[in-house]
Amino acid sequence: MSAVCPEHTLNSPGANGETMIFCNLGSGSKGNSTYVQDDGPALLVDQGFSLKNLLFRMMQAELDPQAVRAVLLTHEHSDHQAGVGTFARRFRVPVYTTEKTLSRIPERIQKHLDFRIFQSGDELDIAGMRIKTFHIPHDAVDPIGLVIAGKSHRIGIITDIGAEVQYLRAYLQDLDLLFLESNHDIEMLDKGPYPLWLRTRIRSRVGHLSNEQAAGLFRQLSLNGRLKHLVLAHLSEQNNTPDLVLKAFRLITDSILGIPQLHVASQSLPGQRIEL
Repeated sequence: MSAVCPEHTLNSPGANGETMIFCNLGSGSKGNSTYVQDDGPALLVDQGFSLKNLLFRMMQAELDPQAVRAVLLTHEHSDHQAGVGTFARRFRVPVYTTEKTLSRIPERIQKHLDFRIFQSGDELDIAGMRIKTFHIPHDAVDPIGLVIAGKSHRIGIITDIGAEVQYLRAYLQDLDLLFLESNHDIEMLDKGPYPLWLRTRIRSRVGHLSNEQAAGLFRQLSLNGRLKHLVLAHLSEQNNTPDLVLKAFRLITDSILGIPQLHVASQSLPGQRIEL
């Protein structure tokens, strides 16, 4: 893919005082889903949990599933889409995905769903939010990252990514919140229980970012003092710890303008309901 600098057509900082809500409902190899809401309507990014599990997590976070207007899939791996069918049918909402990603979703999940097809690179209007999509390197057929712009705030979502590609800097500017993968500690991965083929896959350009790689990517971004929250995500339960992640990032965040609040997403529990 050629590195094309995006046009900055998404919302700029606003002064209207609207509240944008971000809540990661769980992040890791056992399931992923993130709730984003701006001025009423909400969006789910991925849905890898059972319906019962997801609704329990939403109840814990005091989020209303009836507010969800759509589900947007970042890629086809089961931990990101296994529960999309049951949720979308129950709440009668459309599912946004690329054609290539849809081709890899099992037919039993696809039944009776309203799919809205887009191409990586498109800008979408969903639930009153403007969403820029862009390609990211991962071992999926058509993985994407997102910048979600509400009326006054901007959120970047970059998870399941294998390399610190330079073109991401052009997209991840002027964010209020960044949700970024920090999957593994290199030493723990090398000394851990995973077989060689799996360690090689994780460390490849289409695998997952280490703490050091994620911190390196974050260091390159032009934050302009606007970023208020950095949520570190998709931690390996075998090859990482929250303390190691925070240690890697505090060395950077303590030295930048306008220190963002650091959060570590959990696999077992919903994260903090963050209001921007």
